[in-house]
Amino acid sequence: MGTIGGRPTIANTTMTAAATEYSYDIPAGTIRFSIKLRALNAILKLAFVENESGTTYISIPYGETYVEENVKGGPLTLYFQSPTALQVAEIKTWR
Repeated sequence: MGTIGGRPTIANTTMTAAATEYSYDIPAGTIRFSIKLRALNAILKLAFVENESGTTYISIPYGETYVEENVKGGPLTLYFQSPTALQVAEIKTWR
């Protein structure tokens, strides 16, 4: 992975309820983002369309990080959930 200019922004989203969709708006001008769960005992379900994080999603296994590079275009919202309650999603963006 190459060097990325700028300073990353870190956001932590607490997911108190299991199997409940949460969201995060990626800041305008973002060129790269990553998302993972802080805990190592649960999976993260990630979608890019509202209300689909429980049906049409990408599974991010225990301890893994999802990274998207060369992000382009207008507003992007991440929709995610975990089947395990009391999780924290760690989201890092670069502009």
